[in-house]
This record gives sequence, structure tokens and C-alpha cells, in this order.
Amino acid sequence: MKRRDILKGAVAGAAALAFPSGLLAETSASRSGGQTLGISRRTIEVNGKAASVFGLRGADGAPGLRLRAGDAFNVRLRNETAEPTIIHWHGLTPPWLSDGVADAPLPLIGAQADRSFDFPVGDPGTHWMHAHTLQEQLLLAAPLIVADPADDANDEQEVVILLHDFSFSSPEELLAGLQSKNTGGAMPINGMDLSGDAGGAMAGMSHGGMAMDINDIEYDANLANDRSLDDPEIVPVERGGRLRVRIINGATATAFTIDFGALEGELIAVDGQPVEPVRGRRFPMTTGQRIDVRVRLPRDLSAAFPILALREGSKERTGIVLRPAGAAVARLGTAAYVDAPVLDLT
Repeated sequence: MKRRDILKGAVAGAAALAFPSGLLAETSASRSGGQTLGISRRTIEVNGKAASVFGLRGADGAPGLRLRAGDAFNVRLRNETAEPTIIHWHGLTPPWLSDGVADAPLPLIGAQADRSFDFPVGDPGTHWMHAHTLQEQLLLAAPLIVADPADDANDEQEVVILLHDFSFSSPEELLAGLQSKNTGGAMPINGMDLSGDAGGAMAGMSHGGMAMDINDIEYDANLANDRSLDDPEIVPVERGGRLRVRIINGATATAFTIDFGALEGELIAVDGQPVEPVRGRRFPMTTGQRIDVRVRLPRDLSAAFPILALREGSKERTGIVLRPAGAAVARLGTAAYVDAPVLDLT
């Protein structure tokens, strides 16, 4: 027997062990007492217009999942939509069969079908879940929080912020526009039409050694918990209270600088991992990244306080508003007066 034949046999044997026939068709049923997570279509309002997007909600209607370190990830994922999809558990380390990437190795979950997952949750941290398909651009994403039982005694309020970029154009149109950059066309970048010969010339230009591709798509809105700053989420808080703010950058193609304004926060975790605390008022976040920031509110806080996400190299922004009882909420615009910073290695 040739060495090549031996290797082929070894690979085939490994594949047989890795993919039992039942798992190729469907994962095993979860244990009783698990959670159900539904994938659905829903309608939200963006810029005063109705937008059809996806949702990921538990049986209680809340977005995403909240688990505790040491638990089992015992979840039945139900696809309530008319199209196949799949969800990746970003930040967790499940077995390969449960990782949630299409055909790696399991196929998409069919319309009106479900799939069960059962594996150890692992360590605590701020994570998220999202589709590894173009559906993620239509907000098929949600928080995945693994709480630390050691924090039960902490007297602090948890605030979760999921950031996203949104377009009324379909994900397929956005992808086609990006692909056209390689064929003489281009999407508008920072208000400039880079199509045709001008696009070819501009594509090779740089500014200060940096390629001009900070924002490849001009989105219609930037969202925080599904809302823009024209109608932000208002979070009730207590004067003098302590907050743990978990921020997830679920945007498909946008980096942000998180601006806590007059409040100084303490960065205590990045991408679900604890870090040596770093104090500051502004923290950069690239796509897919998560940060946990602990904030102490002043006792004399008489006004509402925004936490803003500033779009990289641009004036656009989104965010939420922290509101003590009785505090007035000032109207916020979706655009600042100056461009936000560009992320760097500092």
C-alpha cells in the first residue's frame, strides 16, 4: 500500500469518527429544562420608516441569552422564518459541530426547523451571537451574556448595548457594491462617489499612510439596541449607583469610539476576558469586539447622561441615554460637529 493510500484511509476514518450519521442530519435533542431561542422576522422603525429585520429572542421575549458560568449551554434554536439560517456563538468555545458556521460541518437550519445544542458554557464574559450569513446585516444578532456567580453580591446595575449599522438596501446590494470596487465601480465613501476612473485613482490613494477605506459603506443609520439617536433607548438609573456597561459592537462594517462624556469609566474586560483596569472616558471598539466598563454615577446627577458610539472617522453617532428619576432628556442629533477618531494601536 502506498503512503498516499494510508493517508486517505486515515482521513476517512477520522471523518467517520467526527461525523456520526445522526449528527450530520441533526444534533441530538437537548436535555429537559433548557432554553428556547427563536429566530424570527420583525419590523422596527429607522429614520421614521419601517424596516424588516431579523430577531433572536428567548421565550420571555427578551433579545439574546443570559446564562451563568458553569451552566450547560442547553438551547433549542428554532428557525421561525421562511429561509434557512444558522447562528454562531461568538465568544464561546463549543464543539466543532455546534459552532454555527454553515457547512462547517452542519448545514443551515431549514425554514420552520430547529436544532438543539448542549455543551459547557465555560467562563463568564460578554459575548454575542450572530449569523455567519448576509442575514447578519439585517440585525440577525443578539447579546450572549455569561454572568459570573461571584458578582451576585455586587450592588450594580447591568446595562447591555448592542451596536449595529443599518441600510435600507439589501445585504446583496451592499455586497455587490463592494465587489464592484474591483471592477471599476465603488460604493460612495464618506460622501464621495468613487465610481469609474475616479474610483480607480482614489482606491490607490492614502492619507498619512492610511488607505482611504475607513468606512466602505455609507449606511442609512447606526443603531444602539435597535434605535438611533433620534429616538434612543432611555435607561432608568439611580443617582450614585454603580453600573456595569456591557457594549457589543455587532456592526457589520463599522468601528466606533465609545464616549462616556463627563463620566469616567473603568475598563474591566475586553472580548469577555478580564483585564487590568484602565480608566478613561473614551474607548475604541472594532467590529465584533466587546468591552465591559464599570461606572459610578454622581449623586448630584440632575441631568440625563448619554453613552455615545462615534462612527470611526465620521460625524455619525448612536447611543443610549442614562436617566435618573426626574432628569430631563436633551434631544441628541445623529451627527456630531467633528469627525470621530480613527482607531489605531494605542
